[in-house]
Amino acid sequence: MINDTDTELIWDYLKHVHPDLTLNHVIIYKSLWQVEPQTGEKIIQDNGLARATTYKILKELTTKQLIKKTSYKPIGYYANQPIKDYHNYSQKLIKKLLKGKEQLKKIMKNSTSLSGELYLIKKDGGQQKLILKQNRKTLQEQQLNEIKQGIEQQLAQIKQNKTKSWAIYK
Repeated sequence: MINDTDTELIWDYLKHVHPDLTLNHVIIYKSLWQVEPQTGEKIIQDNGLARATTYKILKELTTKQLIKKTSYKPIGYYANQPIKDYHNYSQKLIKKLLKGKEQLKKIMKNSTSLSGELYLIKKDGGQQKLILKQNRKTLQEQQLNEIKQGIEQQLAQIKQNKTKSWAIYK
């Protein structure tokens, strides 16, 4: 890591909004938080990164609209409004996450694999618990008794139907 704690903090915040940014991206981005646009050569001198790496990162930061470049020669680069940009990207990310949450809720609601099925899990020590698949909660004693009564009724019905079937074939 580098010794510049500000750059590390900036990277820590930005990597959640832009997960593909590297520490080198942040080093260059932070160096452009100045009033005057910086040329590519000045950025290379100040940060000690390779020429190809620097220009690749400048292109990527421009594409992400984190920095802008001047229209005059020599071309200069600058970070327009870092706080506003961070806020805007954060808001977009929050909207995307909320939309994803709603989509997942719809999918789960309509999913047959998450219907009211039960499954048995083994816990530490070999104990077993019956779990309701839909909400992953352990069934309580009352619920287990209701299930047991339902199963006993179904078995009794099957036995009665089986007895009727044998009676017809005799």
